[in-house]
Amino acid sequence: MTRTPAAHSRESTARRQSGVESRKARVTRRSPSPLPSPLSPLLAGIAVLVAVSSAAPTAGAETIRLDADTAAARAVAVSDLAAAAGHRLDAATAGVGSADARRLPVVSAAASAAYRSSVPEYFLPAQTPDGPALVLIPDIREVYVASLAVGQTLYRGGAVDGARERARHDLTALEADAARTAADLVLAGRLAYWDAVQTDALLVAARASLARFERLRSDSEALLTAGMAVRADVLGAVARAADARVEVIRAEAAVSNAGDRLRSLLHLAADDSIELVDSLALLPGPPTALAQMSEQALANRPELKALAARADALAAGERVARAPARPLIGMSAQWDLANPNGRYFPPEATWQDSWSVGVAAGWTLFDGGQARSDAAVAAAGRRALLAERAELERGILLDVSTARTALSSALAAADAADAAHAAALAREEAERERHAAGLSTIVEILDAQAGLADAEVRRVAARSAAWIAAARLARAVGT
Repeated sequence: MTRTPAAHSRESTARRQSGVESRKARVTRRSPSPLPSPLSPLLAGIAVLVAVSSAAPTAGAETIRLDADTAAARAVAVSDLAAAAGHRLDAATAGVGSADARRLPVVSAAASAAYRSSVPEYFLPAQTPDGPALVLIPDIREVYVASLAVGQTLYRGGAVDGARERARHDLTALEADAARTAADLVLAGRLAYWDAVQTDALLVAARASLARFERLRSDSEALLTAGMAVRADVLGAVARAADARVEVIRAEAAVSNAGDRLRSLLHLAADDSIELVDSLALLPGPPTALAQMSEQALANRPELKALAARADALAAGERVARAPARPLIGMSAQWDLANPNGRYFPPEATWQDSWSVGVAAGWTLFDGGQARSDAAVAAAGRRALLAERAELERGILLDVSTARTALSSALAAADAADAAHAAALAREEAERERHAAGLSTIVEILDAQAGLADAEVRRVAARSAAWIAAARLARAVGT
């Protein structure tokens, strides 16, 4: 039995509503905050590592549920770049320990044993004919020595304190570098996630458009058979359906590519399936005031913290460079147990101990200007870093301003795209109703459906652009 176009219109509308309701039942929709509250780099790293514990893959294929936050956290947790930053932090922490160790005394122990060649003994003639001769240099072939020494630097011109301070500033700089790496990975994870969500939504829209064109092609063929349409109408519907199939193929390829990029970033197995929890049904919230965001960016951006820490490290390095031009004072103590002990005269092949305690001081009176030049190098490097930091601050403020404008524009574009989609949907339904009443042609319905397909694509692109803009704004602010 051939159905009328009006019946087709009512049926397709009911089918679309049913499909929407079923997708709502299957997908848990949530609206992650586009600008989370700021955390320190260390706490943020800990939170990220804890967040991914529930999403870590196990052996064998499984379904991985991902939202934007989980994808961002996993991107940090599995990244080799983040691991490398962690190893550099370990090295810097060990460097702090090495610098601290220079304050402590140095204790050393030594022992030796030697067998020497025979030498002629030197005798002091006896005072009486029957008296024994006194051996001044005996022929002692076996020599044993054990010693324990302690050395303590009392003053090195500020080199020890400067080295300790420099090591701590280097550690702070590397912590900021690690936070910057984590922030970049978080952004990469969010962008890859929303790209996958966008391609999925575009595929759904392309398939819906193909279904509409296929239904219209079937209706036009039925109307041609009944003598109510011309062959040109059928050919137009066939052409539009073929174009829609091409768009579906392209959308399927885009989904595959986006999934591969997301899997690669998150180190997921090829046979693991990904379930994207978020959808484009919701939009991020509007941005806060520009002044507040600019203040947050200057306080939170790890790039600024890294430059400031490196400038402080160079200031400490300047103190270390000036240290050789100042006096050096040290104290030492040593205890020896030797057989024979060289401090005893005349030597005897017996175990004897001795000790010594002393204070030494030294001062380099002229080094050709080396210390002054080394200090000037450190001072100039510090001034250069401070100038770079000022330029970076200017660039960050610009990034925040442009990212905030991009989010505001994206939200406005999303609202406009929603309105355009609603109008295109209403037009398509109106053209079907007019055709059922004999007031419209198949060509007009085809144009309305093409406009609806374009509106759906623009709506998906606008809504995904809003989430991408929110992610970029969060990175610019440093949250």
